[in-house]
Amino acid sequence: MPPSRRGSPARIGYRDRALLPHLGATMPSGPVVLDTNVFINALRQREPPLPRMLLASLTDAFVAAPTRAELSWLIGRLAPDHPGTARVVAAIEAAISHIDPAKVLVPTDADWLAAGSLAGRAARAIAGGAKTVTSAADRQELIGDAITAILARAAGFTVITEDADFDILARMAPGLSVLFYDRVPTPA
Repeated sequence: MPPSRRGSPARIGYRDRALLPHLGATMPSGPVVLDTNVFINALRQREPPLPRMLLASLTDAFVAAPTRAELSWLIGRLAPDHPGTARVVAAIEAAISHIDPAKVLVPTDADWLAAGSLAGRAARAIAGGAKTVTSAADRQELIGDAITAILARAAGFTVITEDADFDILARMAPGLSVLFYDRVPTPA
């Protein structure tokens, strides 16, 4: 998708999660791209069984290059002197090491340009809605989501995620297939 200032509705709001296409009790047909939250929730043991199964059979799933970067970012973000950091870093490094480099979707310059445009249009479309994209972290996350969307759509793969931003992106990028899952509540 070339960069464009057109084709974006003035506003797109977040839909009720019950209306989104959800990952069912079986594996989706065709290749999938696992969003970063699948990994994070698996590490925190907060995901339902199907995303856990996808991670267990990672050789059958793809990831976008930004997912590897986002996971690595977590390693750099953790406080080195915290007692739990070594355990968490080891778990993240293990997850990253299990990603087959042949299964990483790597963006081209044209993909980055398309993703930047898509992320900007999405931010403009949701501004004033339930969430505004104002911080640098929000912008970076939306660009990472947009590049994942661009790569998945180009490959004809389905994105697996819990992130509602992908609903916005899918409505703005026809042909993008997304299946959502809901996080298992953390025990009290």
